[in-house]
Amino acid sequence: MPSLPRPTSLLAATLLAGLWACGGSTSTGPGQGTGSTLSLTLTGTRSLDPSKEGSYEAWVYDAGGTPVSAGKFTSSGGTVQLALPVTDPRQVDVTLEPPGDPDPAPSAQRLLTGTFSGSTAALSVEGAVTQSSLPLREQPGQFTMFSPSDNAVNGYPSYEESGVWLFNMAPRDTPQNDGWVRLTQLREGWIYEGWMVRDYGSSSAIWLSYGKFRPDQSGAVNSRDDTGWGPFSGVLDFATAGEEEYPGDDWISNPLHLPFPSGLTLPLNLRETNAAGQNRWTHVITIEPAWNKGEPFTTERPFLIAPYRDPFGTGAPGDPRAITYRSDGVPRGTASIR
Repeated sequence: MPSLPRPTSLLAATLLAGLWACGGSTSTGPGQGTGSTLSLTLTGTRSLDPSKEGSYEAWVYDAGGTPVSAGKFTSSGGTVQLALPVTDPRQVDVTLEPPGDPDPAPSAQRLLTGTFSGSTAALSVEGAVTQSSLPLREQPGQFTMFSPSDNAVNGYPSYEESGVWLFNMAPRDTPQNDGWVRLTQLREGWIYEGWMVRDYGSSSAIWLSYGKFRPDQSGAVNSRDDTGWGPFSGVLDFATAGEEEYPGDDWISNPLHLPFPSGLTLPLNLRETNAAGQNRWTHVITIEPAWNKGEPFTTERPFLIAPYRDPFGTGAPGDPRAITYRSDGVPRGTASIR
């Protein structure tokens, strides 16, 4: 739904900010007047840093399709209670609003959406983050151990364990049966980002972005990401060099003397294991607000939508590595009117 101006209303500004509660309640259906409570129960979200990440904002659509703000919040961990700003509510959205948001209308970053059935609405990323009402693909394809940036100098294979790329090494093992990974098309406010993460889930985890990218309208990921071969590929013109038409990066050397995480040594060994023999590196694909495109290298940090996560593994360069959908990395929720 396109962004529409938010009407001026004293009631739209009425917000019971910061009041949190858990548990059930007796609900009333659409048609009740303002003064009722909009209760949002969200999972898979987290608290936001308002200066860097912005805030959540709830929007309720009236019978005429006009969105009215129910208020902003930055914490998320249970149920948030907001004043219902309209009569006869039909739809509810939760958006991500940028830091210092001056715009009175919903942002392009719709995070969750749902239509009321009676007094409740199931909230999903489908139709909010994704185009139309498309679900996130559960079998998008494969990621591959590969380092093309040094092939002209060192041939193949060389330092293959230092690169990760999105293409299907074993096409016949994928539903699409070709070389292209396929991801669900996103609304314009969102973009995919690929990562290699050392010690995923720990307090000392190191996240290395390999770039942001979008699939085409068929879902095929058939163009390079915004970092090309990568700033640590050892190639000075890394953003434009090469012919690879798929996302990925190599981590081989640092001729541009860019900041690099302490504790890591180039070339990386993405097959690295710890003392117990467990893989240290995890491949992750997140969905990011599009305003993050163009972030300075090494300052990138993941947003909370992380639908794909897999250990890199210790396999050979030619071994297929499946991209696995993880529902626990996708936010969802319920809205109810009390």
